[in-house]
Amino acid sequence: MSADVSYVVPARRCLPGRRADTSLVPVLLLLVFVAGCAGSPLPQAAPVATPTENPAVEAETRLWYQASTAFSDGRYSAAIHLYERYLTTYPKSRRAMEAHWDLGQSYDQMGEVTAAVKEYRLLAGPEGAPASTQNVYAERARHRIEALRNQPALPAGARSGHTALYVSFSNLPPMSQVESWVRQLSAQGISAILMDASLESSFTRPLVPTGPPTSSPLPNLPAGALFATSQGPVLTDWYGVMVPQAHELGLSVYAVLDLYHAPLSDHRPESKMLLYDPTRRKVHPWSQFDLLAPPVQQQMAQLLADLLKSGVDGVVFRSRAENSFAYEVSDGVLRQFETQVHQPSSEVAQALRDRMVLRPNEEVPASDKTLWRWVGWKARQELDTLARLKKYLQKVVPRLRMVLEIHPEALSNPTSALMNYGEDAAEARRRGFDLLLGGASREASDVRSFGGAFKGWSRDVIQSEKGEPQTLPQGWVLLRTPAEHGGGMFTGLAQQADELRTPDIRHLVFVPDAPVVIP
Repeated sequence: MSADVSYVVPARRCLPGRRADTSLVPVLLLLVFVAGCAGSPLPQAAPVATPTENPAVEAETRLWYQASTAFSDGRYSAAIHLYERYLTTYPKSRRAMEAHWDLGQSYDQMGEVTAAVKEYRLLAGPEGAPASTQNVYAERARHRIEALRNQPALPAGARSGHTALYVSFSNLPPMSQVESWVRQLSAQGISAILMDASLESSFTRPLVPTGPPTSSPLPNLPAGALFATSQGPVLTDWYGVMVPQAHELGLSVYAVLDLYHAPLSDHRPESKMLLYDPTRRKVHPWSQFDLLAPPVQQQMAQLLADLLKSGVDGVVFRSRAENSFAYEVSDGVLRQFETQVHQPSSEVAQALRDRMVLRPNEEVPASDKTLWRWVGWKARQELDTLARLKKYLQKVVPRLRMVLEIHPEALSNPTSALMNYGEDAAEARRRGFDLLLGGASREASDVRSFGGAFKGWSRDVIQSEKGEPQTLPQGWVLLRTPAEHGGGMFTGLAQQADELRTPDIRHLVFVPDAPVVIP
């Protein structure tokens, strides 16, 4: 089998008659840390089926027409949701084999090779079965599996991907208008909606000032989730309203969640990080949850499990808003570092102090090695935690897309991104995360340069498992939607996305500069 199987979006094959087209920190340890500083070196809507006398037959026919129309129109993301819904609802339908074939073809076109092969194998049946017992779908499925095994590279013309619209909580339409609003988005070519899962997760929250961290920069926002959960307060179950309406028309819904400021009812000080101030040699309360604390991880897992119950198609983990990664400490993190790295936390504090007073063009102090050991270790620990959450969620929903936001700095200046935000883009992709180029939303002209930065990463960091083609992590980019679009701001986004999409940057997320107005 070719080693490059997973990088293929195959050429379209069709059946005859068909169109081609995811404890407050114990004082002792922290006193050691601080004392070390002080004293020591420290498209249009799908057509509705013609009514029949049998309501059940009418419902099945309507759903089939919606799925097949999305497939024929090349709206493969929508087709995936509709065909999956059809097969779940009508598993014994006479159209089931055709639905599995078209579902596999839709995954094929989206570059989801593992999912496509799974559908083809359902059709191909057991190996060695007599040809006389197999149908045309089984034969074509076997050919397609073989082609995926031997096709070496992603065709340059592959242009499938999401045209997504980010919708902040403040820009959601009235609940009574959700259905018509989603229908109009679909008609404009939008294939995915990204929604805040809590107000703290918003892409439009105020920018965080740079410089030495002193206090939490987040404004006082109403606390609570926008989905039903047992882990914290709920403002309004928006996902319970939005997801079914979006899926009805084949749109995906991605939840945007900031785990560092998650909507949990956990107010225990030991669940939060502290911020170390090297200039004053003190630690201060900080707003972020400690993702390395096992009790916090358990609560996060349950919070995300509740989110999955809403039926979301993917989860976007927000990046750190604060550039304070190196200075974030807690009793648990310091204990783990001392145990695993065998280095006193007082030396970390000294390294942070040395960095704070370092002048331009001054020789790097010897403690710099300690500092990089600290940020590198902590970044890997956090990424391992996120990877475990990813594995847990995808065990429940195998086709769930997991997207990790990173600052563009993670590509242009990886060492700075690691120090300031704890980000390692290559390691994140190696663990199977999609990467969203976040921070301030980009101009359209930036997309191809980002695509170039992604180019070649796939073969370097994605490995085959047991000889099977793997789903390739993909690139997403936030794009600014100019305010002058006004009420017609959605018009032309799909066409613009098709022009900008690259094989490495498939998914474009448009972030409106102005409040959303239904066109």
